Amino acid sequence: MKNFLKEIFSGTELVGTMNLIAGIIIAVLLSYFVSQWWSAAFGFLAVFFLIEAVWHYILNDYFRHIHKN
Repeated sequence: MKNFLKEIFSGTELVGTMNLIAGIIIAVLLSYFVSQWWSAAFGFLAVFFLIEAVWHYILNDYFRHIHKN
């Protein structure tokens, strides 16, 4: 159980989770303020955070696979 929690809350996966949550929140803000001209910044930030979240999850799975052997 301790190893499982250590893998779940590793650095890259934790950062990926925070990026995913931030991306979803910013996407919700974008959908609420879509009629404002400055809401395009929310769109760029949402895409950035969602791409970063996917990258951190892929990186974490890669490290997990490398260290498995």
